[in-house]
Amino acid sequence: MYVDILILEYLAQRPAHGYEIKRAVEEIHGETYSINNNQLYPTLRRFEEMGAITREVVRVQGRPDRHIYSITDRGHELLLAMLRDFTPELAESDSEFEIRVALFHLLELQWRHDILDARQAVLRRRLAHMDRTLALVQEHPEMRFAERMMIFNQQQIQHELDWIEEMRQLLPEEG
Repeated sequence: MYVDILILEYLAQRPAHGYEIKRAVEEIHGETYSINNNQLYPTLRRFEEMGAITREVVRVQGRPDRHIYSITDRGHELLLAMLRDFTPELAESDSEFEIRVALFHLLELQWRHDILDARQAVLRRRLAHMDRTLALVQEHPEMRFAERMMIFNQQQIQHELDWIEEMRQLLPEEG
């Protein structure tokens, strides 16, 4: 779903043709969030069929026609709905979480809290599972490398939990 969000968010900034969207997303987000043509063009067609975007064909002499896409009011609504749609399954995904946090400026305060809450719940479950598994691994001295990896993973999860608390402090007070 994050690919859909990235496409609509880019079009919310300016009309663009497909290659421009692909290039901009990769330039901004690097390899982490690359979009290939097999994702981009079917998604653009789907959005057009939904009325979320419009397409204008621009004739270019001596070259193939250029298709310029623009977001509609329906597209803006869809973008917000997708950002707010953060199920427990989506909260498992680093990419889904990171994209939503990067676009917090588009969301109301309560939705920001809901997203942080959902991710925090996932991380707490992971940490509890990791604690149980680590206890089992520690019973086997030959698994010292697995133990070290698990401790490292625990530290990463705890670091993200601490970071979420820092993010909460950055959110404005409800009033």
